[in-house]
This record gives sequence, structure tokens and C-alpha cells, in this order.
Amino acid sequence: MTDTTPTALTQLPEASTRRRYNTTELQDYFTRINLSHKYLDSPVLKDAALARTKEYGLPLLEALCRHHTTAIPFENLILHYSANKKVTLDLSDLYTWFVKKRRGGRCMENNSFFSTVLRSIGYRVRNCGGRVSRAMSAFPEVREKQAHTYDGWNHMLNLVRLGGEWYVVDVGMGAMGPNLPYPLRDEYETTSIAPRKIRIQQRAIGESYAEEDAPKMWCYDVCYDPSKGADNKWIPTYCFTATEFLPQDYEMMSWFTSTHGNSFFTRYMTATRMIMDPEQEKIIGSVTLFKATIRESIGSEREIVKECKTEDERIESLKEIYGIELTDEEKNGVPSALRLA
Repeated sequence: MTDTTPTALTQLPEASTRRRYNTTELQDYFTRINLSHKYLDSPVLKDAALARTKEYGLPLLEALCRHHTTAIPFENLILHYSANKKVTLDLSDLYTWFVKKRRGGRCMENNSFFSTVLRSIGYRVRNCGGRVSRAMSAFPEVREKQAHTYDGWNHMLNLVRLGGEWYVVDVGMGAMGPNLPYPLRDEYETTSIAPRKIRIQQRAIGESYAEEDAPKMWCYDVCYDPSKGADNKWIPTYCFTATEFLPQDYEMMSWFTSTHGNSFFTRYMTATRMIMDPEQEKIIGSVTLFKATIRESIGSEREIVKECKTEDERIESLKEIYGIELTDEEKNGVPSALRLA
């Protein structure tokens, strides 16, 4: 513990000092995510007020979500291939990390950065928090025995106001995320990555001291293949609240998920990049590294594309598939327990 007394704690900066990315920074970001030329000509980029309309704001928002998740990986490698294993949520540092260093991040890094991009363009954004369902747990016994429960607050997502309605925008959940904006509307259901369907319901979760009138949460669920009928049920993915979360909330959430021994992120190495169709108009799949195995999913088809046997193979795959080039210091920082031959 440090003996230095803090002189300031994390807070939402005053309005006049809040970080926004300038025109040059936004253009570099658009280049980083390979944004299609048709969207570079969006009227929103000439008139920021149009970002708050469905007619103009939604098509650009959808494109930004697609291109972001296909270019910028959902990954936690800084917690493993790193000398200090520390995560930053500083918005200037995140810009450098994502755009200049061409890296990715977890939900809090991705959605903090993405919400700032959106605000810089002219969108109205609210940062929110969620709890990931244990039905999605990487721990088999937890999935089996506690699938009806949720983690503590450990997920960040955003709400974006278009016209008179809020839309859920989440570019920080990897292959399990919606990967498209959708309206914050009870019982809303749509196809995300065909044939996968997603839905949102406002309902009480299974854990509550309230015997009656338990508080309701917004619950995001996934059905992986509706064609299988009752054999493929809706799976809870995360629940969330529309309450605004502040930087100090995410500071605490990020600290736990990046340091605690029970956190998925501290135990396992992962990276996911989404895959677009040739026309770049929809997400059709994903390619995911988990520990040493790389799997590609297109629609409902899933196959192993590589089993990394050595550190050199995994490092080369990170470069070829995810565009992540590690420094020698980062390579040497991997713990012995996670190091391949």
C-alpha cells in the first residue's frame, strides 16, 4: 500500500474538459477500422446534429459497430503478454492503444473508447453496466450448477439516443455480443449473426430477497439456432440497467475483472474478431482464440482452424489473424503457467 495521500480521485470530468477525439483522430480511427467509403460520406460527418436522428444516425452507427468489431479484437492479452499487466481506461491512452498500436481490449476498454468516438461525432450516449450470466461461464461446474445466476457488475455497454428511442450498443462482448445496435424495447427480438437470434426482456432475475415485486432488469438473451426448436433454448447472456455508470464505477469493475483470481480474464487468454460478409453489410461469424485453440464460426458452422503447439505459433497467429504484433517485452511477460512449449 502506498503512503501517498491521494489529492484527487476518479470522476466524470467537467463538461468543458471532457475528452473528445478531433477530426484527424476520427479519420485515423475510420482508417483503422476500414470504414467503407459510402459511410465516410455520411451526412452525419458533416452535420453532427444528424447523429441523433434514426434516418441518418442509425445507418452510420450500424456500420461503425460492424467495422469496429471486425477490425478491433475483443481481447485480454495485456493481462498475460505484458510486463505490468495493468489496464488503463484513460481515453487518450485508449486512443493510442486501439488506433496507433492497433490493439484490442475487453468490454470496458472497447465501450469506453467507442462511446467517446460516438460522442465526438455527435451522438448522445449513456454509459451503463451489466452482469454477465453464469450460463456463459468458462467454468463447467459453474455453468452446470449456477446457470440461473449472474456475476456482480462486470460488464460495460452503451445506450445511444436516436430520435425518441434508446438503442443498445455493445462492441465489447466478442462473439457472445449482439454486434449490432438494437432498440431498448421490451420483448424486442431480431437476428444478429444468422441464424442466431437475440432478444431483450425486462424481467426480474432469479436472485432477489424480494418475495414479491422483485426489481426488473433488462435481460439480453441469445438463441443460437432457432431451427432446432425446443432443443435450442434462449440462453441468458447478461442483464443490465439503464442507470448511468460513471468512470469511478468502471475503475472498480475493471480492477476486479483484471486482478481477481476468479475472473475469466486473469485465468485465460482470449481474442475474438468478428467476420463481415464480402459486401461489408452484416456480420456473418467470428474467429476466436481461447488458450491455444483458434476456432472459426460462420453462421451455425464451427471448426477448429489451428491448434497452437508453441509460443511462436500462437504469437504468429495473433499477428496473422488479429493484427496484434507483440513486442519482445510483451512476449517475455507471459506467465509460465500459460506459456506454450
